[in-house]
Amino acid sequence: MTVQELMRSSLLKFGVAPDNARFSDDFYGAINDAQNDIATSRPWGFLRTTGDLTTTASASSVALPSNFLKPYDTSGALRITSPAGSLGNKIELMPLEQWYANYYEDGTDTDEPTYAYIMGDSLYLSPTPDAEYVIAMFYYKRPTVIANTDSDITVPTAYHELLKKMVWRRLQDAGYSSVQELQISDADIRRLIGQAARDDIQKYGGLNFNLSSSTYTRRTV
Repeated sequence: MTVQELMRSSLLKFGVAPDNARFSDDFYGAINDAQNDIATSRPWGFLRTTGDLTTTASASSVALPSNFLKPYDTSGALRITSPAGSLGNKIELMPLEQWYANYYEDGTDTDEPTYAYIMGDSLYLSPTPDAEYVIAMFYYKRPTVIANTDSDITVPTAYHELLKKMVWRRLQDAGYSSVQELQISDADIRRLIGQAARDDIQKYGGLNFNLSSSTYTRRTV
């Protein structure tokens, strides 16, 4: 299912004319919110990706990738790939609180970084890098923002029934009435996410997923 196909289906479902600017705005808000809610409901295998971070000598932080959602929480998720003398060395990623309690240094120490934590949109390294290092980072990416019908949907095709129902649910919450009776319950959403999670675990591995009950509660305006 493409964005254009979902838009066309939604226009028909709610009996709205294609030139309705308000509906178009609400539709794109709904599909982006739906993708983000799916992305943050569990560590999905389909969102795993990798990117390179390049440090600067004497700078303690480096900007995270623009599509960074959350870190891949496993040993070796951060590895130095350059310079050659540090090839393959791991950097231990940890919460700021753990670094502050156990590994704190005031930034005056410079050496090959061995610890890191995330704050805001940056990765902070300790000790402060004494040279330029290239760090390969595994992480979960944020879904691509959908701005028009030519945009790509990040959620895999196999889970588009879930995405469609979440979009329609949001359009209902925005005040649109379907041409035919349309009932989408919290239980429907939880069931489809559960099915998608089991499929994702089977394909990519992983042992757990947590669903926030509040995420899929109908909002009232």
